[in-house]
Amino acid sequence: MKIGLCLPQLNPHADRSAVLGFSRNAEAAGFDSLWVQDHFMVPDDPQVGYAGGPTEIKMPDPYRCMLSPIELLAFVAAATERVQIGTSILVTAYYRPLLLAKRLTTLDILSGGRVIAGLGLGWSKDEYDHMDTPFTQRGARMTDFVRALKACWLPDPVEYHGEFFDVPKCDSSPKPVQRNAAGEPQIEIAMGGGGNPQGQRRIAELADAWNPAGAPPEMVMQGMAGLNALAAEYGRGPLKNYMRIFANPTMPGIEPWHGGFFGPMSWSGTAADMIPKVEEAKEAGIEHVIIETGFWEPCPSPQNWIDQVDFFAPLVEVAHG
Repeated sequence: MKIGLCLPQLNPHADRSAVLGFSRNAEAAGFDSLWVQDHFMVPDDPQVGYAGGPTEIKMPDPYRCMLSPIELLAFVAAATERVQIGTSILVTAYYRPLLLAKRLTTLDILSGGRVIAGLGLGWSKDEYDHMDTPFTQRGARMTDFVRALKACWLPDPVEYHGEFFDVPKCDSSPKPVQRNAAGEPQIEIAMGGGGNPQGQRRIAELADAWNPAGAPPEMVMQGMAGLNALAAEYGRGPLKNYMRIFANPTMPGIEPWHGGFFGPMSWSGTAADMIPKVEEAKEAGIEHVIIETGFWEPCPSPQNWIDQVDFFAPLVEVAHG
């Protein structure tokens, strides 16, 4: 089983030294992947609460200061050689297909084919409004977006005409380093969501993997059975699976939190406390675990970010064993 960490991205102490030290140490410790997420604002008076919940559920304070995801991954790609770099997730509503295809391709080339494109709907109506994108159309728009995105990675000339997005016949090279099962240039797409039939069909048709947020192993594997059955209807093979969890490490400098919105879906305590959770995920059939770091309480210093790599390092041997 692979195991990855979310990069220093949230709060003012996610600076150059934190990102460099964290990413290089994570690669040296044997972690398989490094990840980012995607928000660009925290509204003073939000229309919805965190993760689409009621407004009483506030966004965690670290979100108020957040590095941009693709630029952060480009920096990490230059600082590392082996580790995969992924988005968990990019909100497709904040981009245009042809431009995102170009940006991800550039990242894939410069990283040597290490990119995982995690894509999702997002939940912030305020961010959707800022992008002049109808929130009620987000599912249908994402389906069309991903179809257009994948078309842009095919050999030139590319062209796409859909319900919401159009790509005129044009050349748009270079192409990604990665190839799909058919030998076509394409970056791996790990899609979030899947909480309704429309989302499940979108994943089955267009994704290479499913990346749900905070679901326990048994729920992930149950969902995978349904998604793989749908994928077969599209003439596709089984999808990969990811499991993203929220860590509450007991370590110096980190104030404990009580889980809040994702309490039942978090790993708490020391690394020794978390080892059984890794074993449980591996035995259930999880292929890739993503650990959210610095998610709830601000890290008090750049060094505290870097120290988290050593904290989680014992989990690598368990995952790989």
